[in-house]
Amino acid sequence: MNIESADVIRLIEQFLKEHNLHSTLEALQTETGISLNTVDNTVSFKDDIVKGNWDAVLASVEQAHVPQAKRIDLYEQIITELADLHDISPARALLRQTEPMELMRSAQPDRYLRLEQLLSRTSFDSARSPQHTARNESRRLKIAEQLLAEVCTAPASRLLTLLGHSIKWQQLQGILSPNVPYDLFFGRAQMIAPAEDKAPCKLLTTIKFPKNQCPNSLAFSPDGAYLATGSADGFIELWNPTTGKIADELKYQADGALMMMEDAVTALAFSDNGEMICSGAKDGKLKVWRSKTGSCAKRFPAAHSQGVTCLAFSRDHSQILSGGHDNVLRIHGLKSAKMLKELRGHSASVTSAIFSEDMANIISTSDDGSVRIWDTSTSDCIHTVVPDSEKHGLSAPATHSALAIPGSPSEFVVCTKSPSIYILAMDGSVRKSITVDKKSCNEFLTAAVTPHGKHILAVSDMSILHCIDITSGNVDIVSNKIPNNDVIGIACHPVLNIAAFFSNDRRVPIWTA
Repeated sequence: MNIESADVIRLIEQFLKEHNLHSTLEALQTETGISLNTVDNTVSFKDDIVKGNWDAVLASVEQAHVPQAKRIDLYEQIITELADLHDISPARALLRQTEPMELMRSAQPDRYLRLEQLLSRTSFDSARSPQHTARNESRRLKIAEQLLAEVCTAPASRLLTLLGHSIKWQQLQGILSPNVPYDLFFGRAQMIAPAEDKAPCKLLTTIKFPKNQCPNSLAFSPDGAYLATGSADGFIELWNPTTGKIADELKYQADGALMMMEDAVTALAFSDNGEMICSGAKDGKLKVWRSKTGSCAKRFPAAHSQGVTCLAFSRDHSQILSGGHDNVLRIHGLKSAKMLKELRGHSASVTSAIFSEDMANIISTSDDGSVRIWDTSTSDCIHTVVPDSEKHGLSAPATHSALAIPGSPSEFVVCTKSPSIYILAMDGSVRKSITVDKKSCNEFLTAAVTPHGKHILAVSDMSILHCIDITSGNVDIVSNKIPNNDVIGIACHPVLNIAAFFSNDRRVPIWTA
């Protein structure tokens, strides 16, 4: 369907008229030669003419492009009726100060002179015969028919309505995120103003899962518009993180055509552009989905011999890093749908894995208590770190939650199943060790870094959220306990001070600062 430029101009003209921008409307009509020619209601417009409500009629006609001959007929009728009512001053003003009457004087001087003589009479017949009244009504009807042929009516606020429908359609198709402010002029999402890093401390909303279904993984989309959850029954769903409701503006979710794995979804990751979601399952399979349509883009049916524990996209979205209970890390190619590299060295399950910011390295943690730093290009392990090995000896606690620190590409965070958290450098050195009081933590279960990289949010086995300042190492304990027992995971919103938690109790509480 082609959109005519004249139609677009009329939409703009209607907008100007409705917002009382009459000078701008007149200028646009004059410059383009395209007139709006609409009235708010044709029935009311005709009724005003028939009843002689001339102020309303003139206001409507002034904003429409009506041929001058029909304008002249209208003004002549009004002047005649004003003369009959002995209302000479406004009649003379219309006769001598309006454009249609000036044209009459130039083109039809005899007709104009008759009106002048009508207004110059010194006496008027106050008795109006039925024939005179009927003649006026007949003229009004004729004028109404003439003017109605030139104007039409249109639904109000057509420009804003069409723009609203367009945005709604794009949201339904998954082209636009409904929870992100949209810059209509530039045609792009507005960036949400980042908030200063603070610890989430109160409940915002809760996502509740049906009986026999519980979340096993979650991840925020890069723009923060969605929170993805993967459940024990294999379903992957996208939610509004501020309301806790399913994102039914995505058509496939509204239709019930959910993304689904054959086994429990144990890991999720979004690509940096938010267009793809990778899901890993308990049976070792991977699938890559298009987040806007819910369609499956790639399958990796034998990514791992046991359950997948962690996932990460490369910066250019061409590769996926995965780790599993088979103690192995693998890099998979999205184009080829094949495994590209394998990284072996851990002697127990891989618990987390991330790419470094420059993609030169991979950092992994494991139940074997070690942190390994790998060369991405060669797949070689270049550093193996066992935090506080001199303290723990051979019984080093499992490491987990390898976390990048925004704004600090040479450092990363690692948690252990102990009261200690570590900040390590890419050369394998321990930059900082932070240990909390055992009154609030026997061991950390999961952790995340806040959007600006100022704090670590770590959940203990006592369901207590600890907010740790990365620079100073100071620890603040959030007074409210997380309602879930044995929290499995936490995810931080990429922009706002919002965190989501999950465990085996069929709830995902979402907290805010």
